[in-house]
Amino acid sequence: MIRNFIKIAWRNMLNNKLFTSLNVAGLAIGICVCITLFAYVFYELSFDRMFSNAKNIYRVNMQTTADYNYQVWAKLPNSVGPAMVQNIPQVKSATRLIKHDFGASVSLKTDDKNFTEKRLYMADSTVFNIFDVKFVEGNAKTAFAQPKSIVLSQSAKQRLYGSQPAIDKIIYVNNRDTLHVSGVYADLPTNSTIDCNMIYNIMDTWAGKDVYWSNASYETYCLLQPGANVARVQQEATALIDKNVKPDEKYFQQFILQPLTDVHLYSADIREGYTSRTGGIGMVKSLMFLSALVLFIACINYMNLATARSQKRAKGVGVNKVLGAGTNNLLALFYTETALLSLIAIVIGYTAAFALKPTFENITGIGLNSSAYFSMPVLTGLLITWIVVTLVAGSYPAFSMARISPLVLMNKLKLKHSFADFMRRSLVVFQFASSIVLIISVMVIYQQIRFIKNRDLGYNPNGVVALDIKSAQNRQQLSALMNDLSSMSAVESFSEVQSIPGDVESGRSVRKNANEKEAIPVKTCHTDASIVKTMRLKLLAGTTLPTEIAKGDSTCYSLINETVARYLGFKSPQDAVGKQIHSEMGAKSIVTGVVKDFNYQSLKSEIGGYVYYNMLGAPESIKTLLIRYNTSNLSSFMQQLQNKFKADLPNSSFEYQFLDNHIESMYATEQIMSRTATVFSILAIFVACLGLFGLAAFIAEQRTKEIGIRKVLGASISGITSLLTTDFLKLVVISIVIASPIAWYLMNKWLMEFNYRIQVTALPFIIAGITAIAFALLTISSHAVRAALANPVKSLRSE
Repeated sequence: MIRNFIKIAWRNMLNNKLFTSLNVAGLAIGICVCITLFAYVFYELSFDRMFSNAKNIYRVNMQTTADYNYQVWAKLPNSVGPAMVQNIPQVKSATRLIKHDFGASVSLKTDDKNFTEKRLYMADSTVFNIFDVKFVEGNAKTAFAQPKSIVLSQSAKQRLYGSQPAIDKIIYVNNRDTLHVSGVYADLPTNSTIDCNMIYNIMDTWAGKDVYWSNASYETYCLLQPGANVARVQQEATALIDKNVKPDEKYFQQFILQPLTDVHLYSADIREGYTSRTGGIGMVKSLMFLSALVLFIACINYMNLATARSQKRAKGVGVNKVLGAGTNNLLALFYTETALLSLIAIVIGYTAAFALKPTFENITGIGLNSSAYFSMPVLTGLLITWIVVTLVAGSYPAFSMARISPLVLMNKLKLKHSFADFMRRSLVVFQFASSIVLIISVMVIYQQIRFIKNRDLGYNPNGVVALDIKSAQNRQQLSALMNDLSSMSAVESFSEVQSIPGDVESGRSVRKNANEKEAIPVKTCHTDASIVKTMRLKLLAGTTLPTEIAKGDSTCYSLINETVARYLGFKSPQDAVGKQIHSEMGAKSIVTGVVKDFNYQSLKSEIGGYVYYNMLGAPESIKTLLIRYNTSNLSSFMQQLQNKFKADLPNSSFEYQFLDNHIESMYATEQIMSRTATVFSILAIFVACLGLFGLAAFIAEQRTKEIGIRKVLGASISGITSLLTTDFLKLVVISIVIASPIAWYLMNKWLMEFNYRIQVTALPFIIAGITAIAFALLTISSHAVRAALANPVKSLRSE
């Protein structure tokens, strides 16, 4: 029986090549998208599940007080981990993780070669057991047995030493710290939140030895006893705050235990994490929804085209019923046809997904793991997709055609098309409404990204290169480099800074009075007098920082922004100049000037307090040299700069980044979303047009005789073309009306994530509407014109 059904289904598909081609193409596109995103979602959901203790590992986060707007931070004081192990029996072990120099890139020197590393971590030795770190040279027990030991990942070892053994090699960090290689571990999986390339013992540094409850710079992971009561552990951990922190020094009020397996996808609202492998459950859900939408649009094509062919297949159904076929037999036949067609589409879609993987990655920026395509969850998802597509796409055609009466054989019964027509029209409206929503979304996202790029940030990031100078061995080297820069005609100005905006500044507080508990959180950055000129900050009052500070002067000279000045109660920027402020940067802090507020973080964040400062014996060191240049030959300028850098700092690696690229990287997620939505909208409207193309062909075929009669009676070609296109265009117009308020709501909701955003205008809606109408016209006009030009004699020959 099944074999016969397959044969009949195959014959029907071959006899209707247009129907088969359109449906296979549409379903293959939908399935290609689904498979690609199955692989992506599986990869995202697999984060950190490879660790044997994953279900018992938690990251300890902390919720701040009202002074910091009750934000949740991933970084804690370095005392929290040890205190939890000592005081909470259900905590088996804990490890602290902190990037060297709080996340700044590091200059390494070994065997007369210079390297740059961005993922050098300090950690407790317990990190190896908690996260199943597998050693290929050395072992976890002896890794930190000797002082100043460092372990490398296999890829880091390969980069530094190639195929040579690494044990006992010496690495110089920023030309200051000397470390000995004691082990090499297998690279941590790419779906691990922990992304260390190199690890050295935190207990060899002040960061581990000097335990305190103030500065929050350490990620802390704890391993709980099996079956531990997480709520109880969280409660006991929070109790440690009152026990160890004075009320007037308390800026955090609660510890929150976050499961390790949730860290990657559920940390969007958690600040200050170190990992470079960040994800978001919102992106995963959005992509899954969009892939399902494209697949559903393809299923709609099948339903529309199948029901449109019902008149042609009615006599075949009637014959089957006369010969004794029951409803169940006919249902099985139609479902078999759908299953066979969707199976062909799945094979094509699966092959296309794998072949187009590099293209997808290049367009969207989303990295995919090739092995994920062959993983059991993806293959299982593929099987489920086949079943779902067969049931969803085949259900309505199967049930509608299985109910056809055998009386159609004698033309005693005409098929009632009212409900079928209504369903087809409704589904076409859904297809185009979905496509229009996607087009509008793409345009609004693009407008917001363009707004971000063109917005006045309060400083000018263009034409500025940030040069890493933290590995300079002495002041003389820096002086030589700056003298060389002064002689370069393309260099307009340069400034030494602790950090570029929004990177590794320090977090502090500024108070109105020394004894006042309430404070404004600020970012502080150690710099020099040239900062205003180099960054092109807008100085509202006073002067920049002093060029020279007299020996013995303990004053902290501060350049504050408008936000700080307003908080301190100054009526105008001029009133703040020369006044003392109460900061955490020494006993005496004097305001030299006030600059206009500038966006040092993403435009999603509101502008907060910011303080540039300079003082003798500053608590933070200079790490970067900002160089403003003006040249028409950037590559030649950078080569010149590299030559001078290597001559003046021979033992340092030449590491730089352009400030405008750094700003752009803050919006990587939005750019990925824009590119991905563009791809989906193109695919969605293409698949919708495939269905419309086939539907127009069948409608034109059904109305052949009507068109012939109209031509005999004098109807013009333009009139007949208009007749055939008007019905479809009405559906597109209805789609525009339905899609517009939905798109307006969704885009306004998305824009609310930004503190600085565009207003949604009518332009995206107009362009989306015109685009939909144009695509619909192009799709159906060829059939309409062909039908209008047909010879009426041929059309009426059978009458």
